[in-house]
Amino acid sequence: MLNCIHAGAVDYLIKPLHLDVIKTLFLKLHRNQPDLKMHHLPLYQRIKEMSCYNVPKIMMSLYASSQKVNYTSVSRERSSELQSKLCRWDFGPFDLTEQELIECVYLIFDQLLSLPELDQLNIKQDQLYEFIVDLSSVYHDDNPYHNFAHAVDVLQCLFFMLCELGLLPFTNKIKQQGKPQDMLSAIDIFALFIAAIGHDAAHPGVNNMFLVNASNPLATLYNDQSILENLHSVTLFQLLNKHGIDKSIGEDHAHSFRKIVIKSILATDMALHSDYVEKIQQQAKRLDTIDVNTLDCPTLEKERLLLCSALIKCADISNVARSFEFGQQWAHLLVQEFSAQDDLEKQLGLPPSAVQHSSLEDSQIGFIRFVALGLFQSVSEVIKELSFAVDQLRSNLERWEALKWQKQEEENRMMMRGNEGRRG
Repeated sequence: MLNCIHAGAVDYLIKPLHLDVIKTLFLKLHRNQPDLKMHHLPLYQRIKEMSCYNVPKIMMSLYASSQKVNYTSVSRERSSELQSKLCRWDFGPFDLTEQELIECVYLIFDQLLSLPELDQLNIKQDQLYEFIVDLSSVYHDDNPYHNFAHAVDVLQCLFFMLCELGLLPFTNKIKQQGKPQDMLSAIDIFALFIAAIGHDAAHPGVNNMFLVNASNPLATLYNDQSILENLHSVTLFQLLNKHGIDKSIGEDHAHSFRKIVIKSILATDMALHSDYVEKIQQQAKRLDTIDVNTLDCPTLEKERLLLCSALIKCADISNVARSFEFGQQWAHLLVQEFSAQDDLEKQLGLPPSAVQHSSLEDSQIGFIRFVALGLFQSVSEVIKELSFAVDQLRSNLERWEALKWQKQEEENRMMMRGNEGRRG
């Protein structure tokens, strides 16, 4: 039955066979046709494979018993250097090898798991390494932006922020009682970190709208709603199960852990961004005058889930709030990924689905001004200690605006020279 659906039968069943449907049937042809000559062949092959998903086979593969991973850790000296790097807001993964990225993830989780509250998890060192290595392998390294380095960057951002809030005992920050961050327990933080490192697992390098326009089976499976985020979540949980991480959670916390991971990953769907910013603004007003320790259990769970969503959303787009140089590097990588998708859409006859901007400066100015600032400002109203990110955002915005002005001035000078040359 699945093979029939993948071949396009679902379109015949759920849509009347009129002219508009017939016109779109060609979108299914690349599933069974010989490979076309594509400019971005790895990306095309990945989408083709997604269109031919053999779901039972994939699930069996992910659930298969874990095999021993031959992994060589970095030297003790290098590990110490990476630890120091992780404790800075000015963090960039660009110069790190795959091995070093894996070590960064291990160091963060190893420190978190050293908390007495998490002794019950009893996750072994080899078990943790094997999970991280396996997870890193489902990320596509040829994605310019949505790759394992991005996942590590998001995890490090959360690690830094929670250290700043005094929730992790690896800095000299003093935890203040009665604050919104008091809602998070050690197991909640573990769930949030798991969500962060797996929030883009198996990302194909195209966005949700591409999958909808291409009538990809995943879009059908998830009813065109948060397609990639659902894929990331299910992939992550299969790996957690494969390596026995989920079994370590215990029955008492399993439901809460699963809910935090899923809700946090789904919150990274940018189509829901405005809704979340509004919810966070309302949360700031609610929590402004109350001690969170006085909240009843249902209210506490609701507020805690929203806080986790807010934190991972900030971490997911934190590159625009890092140092300008790092943010600039991430911006170039995102443009490369959008460009590859745009080329593929043209070759497949699909409508463009990535946001188009006249320049890199315009894209960053627009994103910071209309997307990032609203989120970070709202979150800093809930958690005052994170206001430093808002200051960095404003500074970066000024840098991008200055770059745009410089480019415009240069273009005007060149135009004037050209006009003078024609007159001469």
